[in-house]
Order: sequence, then C-alpha cells, then structure tokens
Amino acid sequence: MPDSVYARRDGAVATLHLNRPAKRNALTLEMWRRLMALVEEADRDTAVKVIVVTGEGDTFAAGADIDEFEQTFSDPKVADQVAEITYESQKRLARSMKPTIAKVRGACIGGGCGIAICCDFRFADETAKFAITPAKLGIVYSVADTKRLVDTVGAARAKDILYTGRILDAAEALSIGLVDKLVPAAQLDDVVQAYANQIAASSQFTTRGAKRIVQMILDGADDDTRETRRLFVDAFSGPDFKEGFTAFTQKRKPNFPVS
Repeated sequence: MPDSVYARRDGAVATLHLNRPAKRNALTLEMWRRLMALVEEADRDTAVKVIVVTGEGDTFAAGADIDEFEQTFSDPKVADQVAEITYESQKRLARSMKPTIAKVRGACIGGGCGIAICCDFRFADETAKFAITPAKLGIVYSVADTKRLVDTVGAARAKDILYTGRILDAAEALSIGLVDKLVPAAQLDDVVQAYANQIAASSQFTTRGAKRIVQMILDGADDDTRETRRLFVDAFSGPDFKEGFTAFTQKRKPNFPVS
C-alpha cells in the first residue's frame, strides 16, 4: 500500500505528496505524523535546498478525514493527542530551516489550508479553493494557527475567513495574500519548479539566515541581538560570501557550496 504521504527528490528540490487522492487527500492522524517525519528528513538532507508540499490528483487537501472525526472527538484524550500531533506537525513545517512552497490545485480546506499557510509561499492554479471552517463545525481555531493566518492575510481578513467559513476562489485568495502566485493549471508544475530552482541556486546560508530572521520578527523581535549581529558578521568569513564575492568580481554566476 503506498504511503499516505511520500517524498520525491528532483535535484535540490524535495516534494512531499499528500497521497490519498480517492479521499481528496483528507488528512488522517497518520498523514500528520508522516508529514512531520518527512519534513525532518528533508531538513537533515544536505542535498535538499527547497521543500515543496502538494496533493496527489486534483486536490491539495480537503480537510480532516471525516471517518476519524467521531472516534477522535468522542474521547477527550484522543482529541488532545490529535491536537498535539497536528500542532507539532504544522509547527515543524512552519519552522523548517529550508524554504517551503505549497503547490495548490483544487480544494485546500481546513487542515489543508493550515498546511499551505505553514509554507513560505503558496503557488496555485485557477482551480484552487481555500477555506478554514471552524465556524461550520462549532470549534475554535488555535492561537498558533490563527497567528499564522493573521500574519498571512491580516487581522480583518483572518476574521472574515474564520467567522464565515466561506470558500475563497483562487483570484480572491491572490488578492488578499493567501496565494502568492496564480498561474494557469498547465503551467503550475513548471512555475513552481523554476522558482524552486532559482532559490536553490542562491546562497543557502543567506536564504536560511533570512528565513530565521523573518521568523524572529514574526515572533516579536524588533531589533538586533548579539545572535543576529553575529550572523551578519560571521557571513563575511564564510564560504558562501567568498564564492559570491569572487563570482561578482569575475562577472560570473556564483556556484555556492552545498550546506
């Protein structure tokens, strides 16, 4: 039986596939565990420079698996376990040291939308539809999930999404910043691959440092610390700067080391 989430690497890009197309990639507890494990593997693999998350078939992920709902939420202990695993899985993706891209086709609902928001970028085609639906289920979105949504679209738009549970089409999602790039369906794979390759060709010391700094700002930092100042100063004695500076003086493209 194929894995419910599997990874495939193409050069420096690792793509994590949500793999239950017959169920519209509805998310099970096992899928959350697998996703977390595969993100950790990609972070450890020095050959991987960019992580892409996508869904098999014509859907990104249509939310939680309804077949697990009754069992999960009829037992508070099980519900607590599910909440912990989904929290840790999304946090692990959001805090990945490497740049991440959600490649979205079709429904991106509930936990699927949560996964997409955990990524640095969301690229979608015209079939994409987004929603977060606690208002239709009588549940409350967590602080961590809500903060990521607010950081992405702003407070007022986050309230609209959460209060109504309505479905946003791809064009509206683009207009509010929930989608970063919207392309024709036939071009989505190529556009994501080209952008991932562009990131992969850049200094990984720079991209990972920038990601770390942006996350610190989102976590509340508003000024430099000894740690961030050291990151800036140490860069000038590192191999990436040496290669970048040499390439600049020689008027050629840099060939940064794998790290």
